[in-house]
Amino acid sequence: MIVLSDADILFKLAACDLIDDFLEAYGLTQLDIRIAKPLRFSAATSKHRKRLGEIAHGKLMEFLRGIADIDVEADADFEASLNEQTLNNIDAGEAALFAVCPRIPNSIIATGDKRSLTGLIRAAATNAICATLCMNLEYRVICFEMIVGRIVRSLGFEAVRDKLIVGRECDAGLRQWLGSTSDASEVRFMDGLKSYLNTLSRETGTLLAQDFWVI
Repeated sequence: MIVLSDADILFKLAACDLIDDFLEAYGLTQLDIRIAKPLRFSAATSKHRKRLGEIAHGKLMEFLRGIADIDVEADADFEASLNEQTLNNIDAGEAALFAVCPRIPNSIIATGDKRSLTGLIRAAATNAICATLCMNLEYRVICFEMIVGRIVRSLGFEAVRDKLIVGRECDAGLRQWLGSTSDASEVRFMDGLKSYLNTLSRETGTLLAQDFWVI
């Protein structure tokens, strides 16, 4: 399996020190991850170093040095149609991932941009090319919350609880589901996570990869 990752996923996993846990939980290696080349340069900026802190940023940069760039051209028709969908919150980076995924066998998309997923569903309702792309992307998308759920199910909540608490400021959901550091519990966390994913599943049709479902 090849995972085409956007920036937001990797930044959040780095903030929570979960990159290695992500690979372990999904049975992946660095050789299975691909990124768009510009991400490599944007991640190196002082803005993201400050955002993540020196230690997390250093681990992220080390990880990026061990993975490959996406070397397949995106489908031009798909990408052009998606780039017309700015009102549906599909930005150029996500459009490129959506448009290239059907051209890479056994690939999935890991995205932290849920607005782009719901935007793609809305676009498919009025744009035939986007509708075709949606069919090509059926069950080929995972999001940050699905990854966290898979990690917790695989490694156990207690094994990653402190990491989630340290990185909680990277994600509004983590802050809400963990509560205060003194009362962060597995039941509360997983209930919040499952509720969120159930809602997201209803909003994104058949995009989410059911094989990686947390429930």
